Amino acid sequence: MGLAGLVLKSHEYPTQPLAWTLDREFSGIDVYGGVALDWGVGGLNPEAASITLRIGGRVVWMPTFDALHWRGYRPGGFNSPQDGITILDEDGALLPVCHEILDVIASHDGVLASGHLSPEETQAILGEGLARGVRCVITHASFWTPLELQEEIAAKGGYIEQCAIAVAEEDGEEVWPDLLRQVREVGPERVVLSSDHGQASNPEPVVALALFGERFVAEGFSEAEVRQMLCDNPRALLTA
Repeated sequence: MGLAGLVLKSHEYPTQPLAWTLDREFSGIDVYGGVALDWGVGGLNPEAASITLRIGGRVVWMPTFDALHWRGYRPGGFNSPQDGITILDEDGALLPVCHEILDVIASHDGVLASGHLSPEETQAILGEGLARGVRCVITHASFWTPLELQEEIAAKGGYIEQCAIAVAEEDGEEVWPDLLRQVREVGPERVVLSSDHGQASNPEPVVALALFGERFVAEGFSEAEVRQMLCDNPRALLTA
């Protein structure tokens, strides 16, 4: 279908070894890996981030399924019996280990993604990352990230990810108008469209992504704007 590249994401394990294998198996498409800092890799573990980036991974997600905020947002699922992970201390400041993780990402020119953190945590970690010159992205922003925070991060040079999965769930048609408004307010120049698919119950990621792009065209976005969000911005985020 002409996809130029993709990032493999898992909540349980680093994906770079698989990405490395696939990238060499198939020509014409670039496959990137990364790591989500959930309990499967030790939680907020700078060494897990460092190893992933040293062997060619590109993206470090803050905690996802094991994030304290996610457990409150969607109880159950694949949660570890260990406590939910937060990145802030009792005073609302970043934990020292987060600065270590940012040092690692900056030293390897990696990408920092917010994962399933709360808006307050996202503002803290991405704000500090952007101040250090780290490439940053708010993950699936329509889920719980206020528009004001999206605009703040975009104004500082971050990217805002909007996902096809947000409109694929049961309340998808209710979510769509607000997601559309967020993209229009932030502007295509700072938005990344992704699928966030890969679940057995959903369409193949590339199909979901194509349908997602078509919805924006139908809403009046130009093909150039949709291409920027689907192709140009993701490429810049991963390879700049």
